[in-house]
Amino acid sequence: MIVLVTGGPPAIQQAPAATQADPLVFNSDRMLVVIRVAEATAVDFEVTMGKVKEVLAKSDKPERRRQAAGWKLLKSPEPQDGLISFFFVLDKVEKGVSYDPFKILGEGLPPDEVGALFQKVVPGLKGISATPLAPIVSMGGGGSTN
Repeated sequence: MIVLVTGGPPAIQQAPAATQADPLVFNSDRMLVVIRVAEATAVDFEVTMGKVKEVLAKSDKPERRRQAAGWKLLKSPEPQDGLISFFFVLDKVEKGVSYDPFKILGEGLPPDEVGALFQKVVPGLKGISATPLAPIVSMGGGGSTN
């Protein structure tokens, strides 16, 4: 699945797209999301994801806390062609819940703060792809594939 980022964060969009499904809502057990960010805006992306972590931690929604528990953020240490790759490793997907950072931020931050983060990050987003993961074998022993 290829995801293109368009428009603004939910708090500042002028008209919501009622017919467009959220591409960051998943129904598989495990997912890998790759986000390619221009090197110049990588720090802004990291700051934004730190705010996402804070919003998830403060959320009173049980699904957001479960979402946070199964979500890791990793990155490539060196840029390739001027891009840094970030990886959402979703070991236990909270099915039917959006992983869109700006939707999550909109649940815990004022709209003007979400908009400011959006304006810093989105121009540097160069691509997002998501793929479900299926276990094959656990190298840690036992017979389990989980």
